[in-house]
Amino acid sequence: MRVVIAGCGRVGGDVAGTLGEEGHDVSVIDLDESTFQRLGGTFNGTTHRGSAYDVRVLREAGIEFADVFVAVTSSDNANLMAVQVARKVFGVPRTIARLDDPSRADAYRALDIHYIPASQLISRVIHEQVVEAEFDYHVTFPGTGEVEIVDMTLGPEAEGKTVAELELPDALRIAAVRRGGKTVIPDDDFLLREGDLLVAAARHGVRDRVSRYLEHDEERP
Repeated sequence: MRVVIAGCGRVGGDVAGTLGEEGHDVSVIDLDESTFQRLGGTFNGTTHRGSAYDVRVLREAGIEFADVFVAVTSSDNANLMAVQVARKVFGVPRTIARLDDPSRADAYRALDIHYIPASQLISRVIHEQVVEAEFDYHVTFPGTGEVEIVDMTLGPEAEGKTVAELELPDALRIAAVRRGGKTVIPDDDFLLREGDLLVAAARHGVRDRVSRYLEHDEERP
């Protein structure tokens, strides 16, 4: 399957890497070339610097032959425009747009755009964990061992730390932060606060390595 992905942040980078490992033909577009480092040395697709809705860049990425176009930049407006170009100009049969602002959902539906409501999905996961009292979602990545989706509440030592400072390469990746009733998908520079609830992908035993940043009740094996 031929897939073009606009946006190489946390979401786009992970999707591109996974699809590439599964043998799909993947091209990734982003305005910031440094984000392509997320793809790692084993990524065998192509990368293209430019706007998600720039016709020239989209052509370079092979959108004319794409089966699926995915727009997952951090801008809802850019995602909307990119999907419209992919559908209307290039006739891509399947398009998917990331949507961070739920208030725009009606507009997306009116335009018949298939969208993924990022914050609502994370909120639903957190709600399930609160209600069920135990989180039992697990995923296994080939060759890397078990990775568990966990939640962690931050203590005072984490105040003012960035997401990048708290993460551990190949051991802990923060997917979402719940604060004051709102859920956000953070970037590397997002400032954390005491009391934040994190949803993260973590290897077994990682809590021991970050225990000083957690609430006292969170410090468990």
